[in-house]
Amino acid sequence: MAVLRTLVLTMTLVTALPAPAVAATAVVPPVLRDVTGAVVDVDALARHGRLVFVTVKAASCPVCRAQLSRLGRLLPRLRACGVSFIVLAPGGTETVAAIARESSFPYPFVAENAVALANAAGFAASADELVPGFFAVDAKREVVWEQRGRGAGNFGGGELLAWLGCKGASPSDLLARADVRP
Repeated sequence: MAVLRTLVLTMTLVTALPAPAVAATAVVPPVLRDVTGAVVDVDALARHGRLVFVTVKAASCPVCRAQLSRLGRLLPRLRACGVSFIVLAPGGTETVAAIARESSFPYPFVAENAVALANAAGFAASADELVPGFFAVDAKREVVWEQRGRGAGNFGGGELLAWLGCKGASPSDLLARADVRP
């Protein structure tokens, strides 16, 4: 009986918490530098299409790496919706560059100031970890949409496609298991 009361109390507390608000005043800088040293023109990307940031919790996060693989498989559908991505990952440039190479995800990976940028958007978990998820910015580079959290059963792809207004992914797209390695 005590376990049931604890469970009910926990569920009540969790459901009573307010949903996180979109950080409408968070503005992404107009230019970033990716792990290769290239300049990423965030302003142009945000003005000429839909720009979505993918946050990687930590370099050691296998679920985050799996997410990049899953997104890679959805790229034809996502590109048809006019979306571009920037991946934010905490850690040193070399470490994040290794994630970029291993994932083959063809968008910029940003390590420099990733935690500060994620913090401004409400996605910093600590000084060296990000909240895994997505956030999108509009033409003014303000955060206008977010999806927080990622796990083995929820990668957030469905929410992303719904927000983009893309034709829904097939069940095999959303449920496909990525090869998850530490």
